[in-house]
Amino acid sequence: MRALLLLTISLSVLLGVLTQEPQPCKAPPYLEGKLLVVFPEGKTLVFEQFYYDAVEQRIRVIAHEQDSTHNVFVDRLLLFRERFYYEISYHNKSCTKVPFSAAFSPIEIPIDAHHKAQFVIGSLSAPAQGLLVNNWEGSIAEIKANYSMTFTEFGCIPVTILYSVEKTGHIVSSFFDIVIGIENPDIFIPPSFCTSAKLVERKPGEVADFFRALL
Repeated sequence: MRALLLLTISLSVLLGVLTQEPQPCKAPPYLEGKLLVVFPEGKTLVFEQFYYDAVEQRIRVIAHEQDSTHNVFVDRLLLFRERFYYEISYHNKSCTKVPFSAAFSPIEIPIDAHHKAQFVIGSLSAPAQGLLVNNWEGSIAEIKANYSMTFTEFGCIPVTILYSVEKTGHIVSSFFDIVIGIENPDIFIPPSFCTSAKLVERKPGEVADFFRALL
């Protein structure tokens, strides 16, 4: 009987939400969690940790993977205001500063986005078995891209973001194990051996945007 009552209450709350028109939202300014990015030509990176700071415009991504031929380790601290990122290696205590020109793009639904659908990921059969999300679509003229974004209804947490960029292709980001806030703010401070790192010269067309920096 209690389970039935909880289910009835949950469905009532859900139906109340469904009758309201969703509005574009911004994710919390500080997030950490895991991130999977699928790039054009089938390239995939699974970041074991990412850290997102929308206030100071900083992102750090850490990945460690192994394929049939070699190990891949990525530890990058992207500083958008400074327009460079650190390539960090604790193994040999080395650090490289690499320039890139991408503007910081906060995790948010653009104000002119079109709401396409509201749906539940999972099941409505019982409480806590489903996640209510909204899907949004639109375009960004500056980078000649169309997008499709799915965020949670409650909390505005990103689930998936798809960019279709002209002359580049589709880039899909999937977020999981998200935590609101940054447990260790020092994650955005480069290690001491990065102090002497010099800015490398960028070749034309190389590391020009955020996604190339991730690769």
